[in-house]
Amino acid sequence: MPSHTAIAALSKGQFGSIQVETSPPGAGAVLIKVHYASMIAFDTYIADVGFLVAEYPVTLGFNAAGVVVAVGTGVSLAIGDRVAAFTMYGQGRKDALQGTMQDYVALPEHLCAKVRPHPNVFRVLLTCTDPREHRARRRGDGPRQLPHRVLHAVRPARPAHPPILVYGAGSTAGQYALQLLRAAGYTNVVATAAPKHHAYLRALGATRVVDYASPTLAADIGGPVELALDAISTTSTLATVARLLAPAGAVAVLLPIKEGNTVAVGAAAMHAAFLEGTSPFAPETRIAYVRTFLYRDNAYMKENLMPKILPELLAKGIITPNRIRLLDEGSFEQRVAAGLDLLRNNKVSGEKVVVKVLKD
Repeated sequence: MPSHTAIAALSKGQFGSIQVETSPPGAGAVLIKVHYASMIAFDTYIADVGFLVAEYPVTLGFNAAGVVVAVGTGVSLAIGDRVAAFTMYGQGRKDALQGTMQDYVALPEHLCAKVRPHPNVFRVLLTCTDPREHRARRRGDGPRQLPHRVLHAVRPARPAHPPILVYGAGSTAGQYALQLLRAAGYTNVVATAAPKHHAYLRALGATRVVDYASPTLAADIGGPVELALDAISTTSTLATVARLLAPAGAVAVLLPIKEGNTVAVGAAAMHAAFLEGTSPFAPETRIAYVRTFLYRDNAYMKENLMPKILPELLAKGIITPNRIRLLDEGSFEQRVAAGLDLLRNNKVSGEKVVVKVLKD
């Protein structure tokens, strides 16, 4: 069987280039020739600390942009279609879905979105490079549920409503949260971010943007808020959000919870919920945990989110792709090494780290 190159975690703290079989797609799946793959903080969790790894090697990458080169039975995509796609974390198990940081990846069709040619095509292809926001908008894991159909068109502005706080709005999840709230008609959205991102976040839908490092943050926001999303979810940011939130309010927490003050955890612990006695929120606060990769539990969203909803969001301009930091110099392995360094050392802000995979 033919083989191709993948970049994988080989053991805790070690990663490198490996050869893997280029398997044909099974029923309901397609084989994608990967042109670009983006990186997220979770890649450092796998490479650096072996987070939830069942067996090595573990191919890195959760997101792919490329072209369909083979199809299994029962699919509507065709050879030559441009797609944006993402995979589920298989923990390195050989019978599970694999990471996307490789020359070719086979994925179920329902994890792929066909996209139209675009003058800046690789940005559009990589729009869906963080599945976390999908779960949040699926079942109301955020403070208020947004109906599925709201994603198909921009709604008129809603009547006056309490402010919604998006903390860490410069992140991928934060940027998409702003756009989806705008599409849903919410017009009183307060975002926090570094000052260099303020104008951009206002363009995405934030009503006001304040400096997350301001010593007068609570006053800048305008008093306690009733609804909040923490798009960073470290113990430090959650403690800050708790001070900004009304005791009887509601908060969406983007998992995992990282101990410390950065998404680059190093050897710090991570948790899937607050440990007993560690929540900074009042007992009456409603806490909604936003869990990556679980949107497929909803049959409607499994069959529609990627194949139908995402392409329509892009076509109608309801969402726009993230700004990117493109890594296209050196070897494939060197590009991934550069991406891991950027993420683990917090050297990138407001941009998506994208690795060029396609060979020149």
